[in-house]
Amino acid sequence: MQRLGVERALLVTGRTLSRGGLLTRVREAAGGRVASVFGEVAAHTPTTTVDATIAAFKAAGADGLVAFGGGSAVDCAKAVKYSLAATGARDKRLPIVDLATTLSGAEFACSFGQTDDATLVKLGGRDKSLTANAIFLDPQLTAETPDWLWAATGMRAIDHATETIMARNAIPYLDALASAALEVFSRKLKLSLTGDEEPRRLCLEAAWMAHTGSYHIEWGLSHQMGRQLGPRFGIPHGFTSAILLPAVVELERPSKMTQEACVAESLGVESGRAADALRRLVRDLGLPSSLVEAGITDRAAADSLFAGNPAAVAVVDRAWQ
Repeated sequence: MQRLGVERALLVTGRTLSRGGLLTRVREAAGGRVASVFGEVAAHTPTTTVDATIAAFKAAGADGLVAFGGGSAVDCAKAVKYSLAATGARDKRLPIVDLATTLSGAEFACSFGQTDDATLVKLGGRDKSLTANAIFLDPQLTAETPDWLWAATGMRAIDHATETIMARNAIPYLDALASAALEVFSRKLKLSLTGDEEPRRLCLEAAWMAHTGSYHIEWGLSHQMGRQLGPRFGIPHGFTSAILLPAVVELERPSKMTQEACVAESLGVESGRAADALRRLVRDLGLPSSLVEAGITDRAAADSLFAGNPAAVAVVDRAWQ
């Protein structure tokens, strides 16, 4: 932060981390450069949360942002920077430092999502200036992350890697990174739930590799559907990935057999079994494996989100229960 010229940072985080012991250690490590903490970031980054964070930033006279948490906290910091630049309150050079506590990979993106409180529709923005100035991947920062959240964001990272390989505009270089990430997750994600720092470090690095494609390729149905189902029904994106991705891979295999074979090999199974391997991993991690299990009971409401998209409706059929 000293190198970035930050003297009065606003630290942005969620309720759980704002009440934990790690926050004290983070503030001490910052050497007095955290002027204030906004600790009320909610899941899916509601617009009202972003507005409240902007107010806190101005009240603190802040000159930088520290995002301490998972995707919601990171997206909130980027949304604040984006809004401040759009209104002329700050220029695009406002520094952001990200301290990752999950495997969401949001810290590696130059885009963000936020949810309209009234419509529950996910909105967002994208700009190269939103790329973090510094990212810390430290297993010790994940010590207070709940197991379910760690596992769910691990499935989100697996979703990133899988849909990088199966993308319409797939790129061999990115396939190699995504494949390596899947190999790590297939061997280390469940093991990382024991709290051992080495598997956690490897998973954090794999989440980085899995997210590299975000700048270059178009992620597929699992991501597109998750962005709508998550905020509409209050389901974490890690759950939507756990539920939707196996169904999407299964549905798309006939037209993408070579790509599915790459995913399958990376997961340690034979061609044609990638969806089965993903479902088995979801069960092993104790995550919901169907939309009903995740708490969605209104099938008509779910279908209405994808009217006119037969492929998405077919995924809902496979993932319903």
